[in-house]
Amino acid sequence: MTVADISQPRREATWSRLWEKLTPYVYLSPFFLGFLAFMLIPIAFSLFLSLAQWDGMRPLQFIGLQNFIDLFSDKRFWNAFRVTMIITVTCTIVGPAGSLFLAVLLDKVGERIAGWLRAIFFLPSVTSAVVITYIWKQLYSADYGYFNAFLQQHGLPVQEWLKNPKLVVPAIMVMLIWAGLGWDALIFSAGLKTIPEDLYDQAKIDGAGDWAEFWHVTFPLLRPTLLFVLVTSVIFLLGIFAQIQLMTDGGPMHASETLSLYLYTSGFQYHKFGYASAIAVVLTIMMVVGSWLNFRFVRLEV
Repeated sequence: MTVADISQPRREATWSRLWEKLTPYVYLSPFFLGFLAFMLIPIAFSLFLSLAQWDGMRPLQFIGLQNFIDLFSDKRFWNAFRVTMIITVTCTIVGPAGSLFLAVLLDKVGERIAGWLRAIFFLPSVTSAVVITYIWKQLYSADYGYFNAFLQQHGLPVQEWLKNPKLVVPAIMVMLIWAGLGWDALIFSAGLKTIPEDLYDQAKIDGAGDWAEFWHVTFPLLRPTLLFVLVTSVIFLLGIFAQIQLMTDGGPMHASETLSLYLYTSGFQYHKFGYASAIAVVLTIMMVVGSWLNFRFVRLEV
């Protein structure tokens, strides 16, 4: 037997072991390649672009922090910031609170009825945002909308819901809270199912009422679910775009313009891609800070 005959099986065994170790990474590589191409590289380019001036046609010009300096002296930016914060804070408080109340009520009724009700409340969550926005835009119509018809029937004046700067943001928030009610209620319902019934039985033996049972048993054990709902709500609401654009396009007089809509306008209408990237950086920081605050104040300890 020659040396080549001995070394051949060894090489085959080495390649076999190497392939066995590399196989998981080969199967995972499409995800990492996609993440690199469509997430990491665009994020890095956006960060670089926030420090430059570029209209997509002329050569890119590096200007340092000038975009951020202009941003923080831009009244339109601060108006969009204020609108975004009002929508985010209000909907993050009212929406999950209403969803939790709904989930607790559904948990008290029969399972068959609760299943049907969950399906009904969940329908807006699987309906296109375009369809939902269009329906609510018709409901808010000053000419033939249901809300104004209701006001007329009761002798009240007709309102320009989407054309009045004082009413447009509350009108949008009502739509957003309604649209997210069923989704969050379904998540809370799943969280309620994980709470052992023995704890409720012990609370009843100790003489706890409905409120004491909720506050001392349900709420502490539901904190991880609440944290998930709050974090996802904050991220979604800070980046809200489609519903605002379709319903008001930021009007009237920028009264309902959010940061994401101003970002889109700056980049794709005014072709100020560096300025738009600076807005994106600020928006990302807001999402990180908002998520951190939820982790900080919604403690997971029971």
